[in-house]
Amino acid sequence: MRHSPVLVSALATATALLLFGVTGCVFMPGVTNPVTADPARPYNGTRTADTVRKDFYDTIDDTIKQTGLTFPDWNRASEDGVMLTTCAVGSKSGKQFSIDLRGGASPDPKAAVAKIKDYWKSKNWTIETIIDHTDAPNPSMQIAATSPTGILVVYNAIKNNTNPERTTGWSSLTVESDCTLDPSLNGVPTPKTSPPGTGS
Repeated sequence: MRHSPVLVSALATATALLLFGVTGCVFMPGVTNPVTADPARPYNGTRTADTVRKDFYDTIDDTIKQTGLTFPDWNRASEDGVMLTTCAVGSKSGKQFSIDLRGGASPDPKAAVAKIKDYWKSKNWTIETIIDHTDAPNPSMQIAATSPTGILVVYNAIKNNTNPERTTGWSSLTVESDCTLDPSLNGVPTPKTSPPGTGS
């Protein structure tokens, strides 16, 4: 039995709407990961652990570079400070990376946040919040944004008017990866220390 083109088109549309309504995912031709309707978490746990890890580390490196500040506790090679915590995608339990870093003082917090806001927007990030405390005795400004892959970054630029002899531990950077359901990701990243007796 042959269907008219209009009926076939209507059936295809209804089927697509039904699938989207049930799964919440849009399957794009040539894309292996289902893309969800939630722009903050577009891959819904389907990215591999290695992909999430690399994106997380690259985001830290790139953000630090854009701030122009020094974050002495960050060492990509050692993984110091990186935490692996439990997260959820619907009813499924997964893992995500996170880190909190302290860095140098920002001479002009308002300009620092404006610069990184423009940079993130140029990369299609979603700006979540901007908090202005530049009228405080120690001026600061905070911006939070989410990358197109679902990584959340919070950058707090602080001027350091209260303890000028202390050059680090002022501005802060918090990065949290998207959640991955990849079962290969278990255990907490451990620092890569030198073998005993190397002196470093």
